[in-house]
Amino acid sequence: MTEFTPPISERKTEELIKIIYLGKDHWNEEVIKQSERELKKRNVSKKTQEKCIAKWEKETDEYFTELASTLEQNKLESCTKLRMLYIFAVAPFILVGKWTVGKDLIELYNENFTLKFKQRFVLLLTGTLFWIGVFMYSSHLSEKERLKLSPEDEIELSNWRKKHGYEK
Repeated sequence: MTEFTPPISERKTEELIKIIYLGKDHWNEEVIKQSERELKKRNVSKKTQEKCIAKWEKETDEYFTELASTLEQNKLESCTKLRMLYIFAVAPFILVGKWTVGKDLIELYNENFTLKFKQRFVLLLTGTLFWIGVFMYSSHLSEKERLKLSPEDEIELSNWRKKHGYEK
């Protein structure tokens, strides 16, 4: 007979019932047989085992009912205005993983935060596009400023244009 850790004889009655209930999908045959023998030794009736299993099934049903209710509530939950402004302002940093703001997009989707998911997606997209636009515009202005001629250079250029026939 194989010895298990912890030994079958030292396990709680509910754990033994669980081993038998879950069956061969989760436990090998030897563990199941030893659990059945131990339950017989402890005089645990089939009726007691069925009550325990019914209790677990009731708890499971309650859990799934509560989960469904939570997922339904999550569907219409929205971000606050301040949070939306923050996400918009730091969108590029959130996208590259430098900063986080609560749950990420995958978590929001998996937990059925439909409205929050859409808001976050749009804010990240528009925030990133905004900062790209600001960067490109400032780059354009600095390049324009760099190419701007000083008054002395302007005079020399106009003399050159007149000399070569571009201006009269």
